[in-house]
Amino acid sequence: MPQPPAQQRLHAVLDLLRQQIAQQPDGACRQPRFDTQLFRTSGTRLADYLRELEGNISQLSAADNDVARRQWLAEKVVDQIAALQRECQSQQLRVQRERPRIDPRQHKLDEYQGYEQRLLTMIAQREQHLARAETLSIQQQLMREVDQLQERLARCRAAIYKLGLQFTAR
Repeated sequence: MPQPPAQQRLHAVLDLLRQQIAQQPDGACRQPRFDTQLFRTSGTRLADYLRELEGNISQLSAADNDVARRQWLAEKVVDQIAALQRECQSQQLRVQRERPRIDPRQHKLDEYQGYEQRLLTMIAQREQHLARAETLSIQQQLMREVDQLQERLARCRAAIYKLGLQFTAR
């Protein structure tokens, strides 16, 4: 059964809001972003508020004969959508201390992954030079460098794995 045009528009707005939130740095904030009458969620991430909004939309979509409740819920959904859209648009205007905190482990993981990519590039370069090396001494030097880089890469990957375990333990 096709959805009524109003529900289609609502789901289109919700999809757009999901995309906007996915593009935001969605760290936890020190204080709730919205009034407790607008959102009841205890989280401070945009994704937490989006989940509550999605729950309200599903309640609204459910067949309910209580017209007053449906009207109240529809108004609340509209207010929540507007608030989340404003929040997404105003992220760059916030002073640094009010912006969402980025998890330091995520920052460290990004840093280690950058190291990993640079090490892989360096290894590939040394192996190319090794294939073209003409003298034994240059070949031996390049082989030592490749071995050292492989060891550094192994340590880097171990650190990435360890950080990955910390993320899953949360």
